[in-house]
Amino acid sequence: MTDLFEAEATTTTSLDLRRLQRSKRRAARRRFTLIATAVGLVVLALGASTAMNFLQGFESTTNEVQDYDGPGQGNVQVVIEEGAVGADIAATLHDAGVVASEQAFIAAWYDNPDSNSIKPGYYFMHKEMKASYALEALLDPANRDVKSITIPEGKSLEYYKQSIANLTGASVEDVQAAMDNTDALGLPEEANGSLEGWLFPSTYQFDPGVTPQEILTRMVEQTITVLDSYDVAPEDRQQVLTVASLIEREAKLDEDRPKIASVIYNRLAIDMKLELDSTVKYVTQSEGAFASKDELAVDSPYNTYANTGLPPTPIAGPGEASIAAAVNPADTEYLFFVTVNLETGETKYATEYADHLANSAELDAWVEANQSSDSE
Repeated sequence: MTDLFEAEATTTTSLDLRRLQRSKRRAARRRFTLIATAVGLVVLALGASTAMNFLQGFESTTNEVQDYDGPGQGNVQVVIEEGAVGADIAATLHDAGVVASEQAFIAAWYDNPDSNSIKPGYYFMHKEMKASYALEALLDPANRDVKSITIPEGKSLEYYKQSIANLTGASVEDVQAAMDNTDALGLPEEANGSLEGWLFPSTYQFDPGVTPQEILTRMVEQTITVLDSYDVAPEDRQQVLTVASLIEREAKLDEDRPKIASVIYNRLAIDMKLELDSTVKYVTQSEGAFASKDELAVDSPYNTYANTGLPPTPIAGPGEASIAAAVNPADTEYLFFVTVNLETGETKYATEYADHLANSAELDAWVEANQSSDSE
């Protein structure tokens, strides 16, 4: 019996001890939870404060984009690079002191639907311009600093040479040196080293500081582009340009170009001499439309009165209309043509020589009536 009571006493004491330990553990967990909750609240409060300060700072920044008020003052030249987008242009203008901030220009860029029309190049600008004014200035072609050159159709290399020298400030000798380095110009092999006819006549615009080589390269590239647009095979390019140059120098009206082309091809097909005054004039460089008797006797492969076939090279820079006629001549049997009125450009054609003589007489009568110096 005593043992039973002792065992019961021991068991009771153990249970009390375990209850006490559990109570302590629960109390410890409650304290930890309270502390963790308190720490969490502190961290959350600090985080919220930091986030609020960040957002307030961001809002303050975006609401205070710097921009000038007026059209600006002073002068500065800026360069807009090829492929530049709004952000690139904004950085360029800001670095040059044109706009107060890149953000102001970017905002103006997105507000203007014409922004993508800005062309690369050199521009005259003012400093301290309102961003929207700076954008409008870049859209105005009058503010671009460009070098422009216009070459009319039918001009030979001497004309190109002097025009390029005038544009660039280079000497005629320097331009000639650039012309001689045809490999650097990208002149195709089929040109046989001659630039004549391969410099496309047009109006070109260049940036300041352009060199003769750059101008000549651009003109050769344009000629190839035009030939390619008419599907002219590389092996046919030289012949097409040569025929086109003859058309350019002989035709007065666009409507005559395909007909004159047909006369040239018809004569070539039967090995008949072309007998064109324009090829003789290419050698003699004299004034007037007609070659004199002395000129007709000149010893030159360009004298188509003395030689059959085409001249060795083109005799001028043909325009696109003449190239188109050389590629697509009229379907005729004409072997002769003559311009019977040098003022209007009226031209008559013939298959038979007798008819051509009658047309030529009509020209002689016009020349006599108008006392043209070309009658000599």
